[in-house]
Amino acid sequence: MRKNSLKKIYILTVIIILFISSSFIFSGCRNYDGRFDIVYFFKTEPEKAVIDFLEALDHKDAEYIYTNLILAGDKNSISREKYLEEFSKILEDIVSVAVTRTVYLGYENEMSKVVAEFDVTYRNGEIKDYKKYFYLLEENSSWKIIFEKTFI
Repeated sequence: MRKNSLKKIYILTVIIILFISSSFIFSGCRNYDGRFDIVYFFKTEPEKAVIDFLEALDHKDAEYIYTNLILAGDKNSISREKYLEEFSKILEDIVSVAVTRTVYLGYENEMSKVVAEFDVTYRNGEIKDYKKYFYLLEENSSWKIIFEKTFI
């Protein structure tokens, strides 16, 4: 009888460990491309949105940015086609974007602030280091970048 109860406890323990480890694995997957990234797991939701934005830049995926990271109000002021056309022109000169660091700076005046450090490699071979402050709002349970405040 004792052997059976030890066996049940062992099986239950293994199941619990597998469940917990799988939840860590899936929560450590980036929203943008689904790749596993352990650092992503420990980031705040606003930081994750910034990382997804920079990863989308790296993959020249203006569609993802428009669909997932732009506020509804901003979408009303520019059509998808116009945005994709203009953003694609900007991305033509970029070879790659590599995130080196993000830091969540807090929530103030109904928005979150994240500072990101990243390297951009351009077609002409030039590599520039950037430190950029991103301002985000939560809209429909996901974080969106306030492009007007962030880039102007």
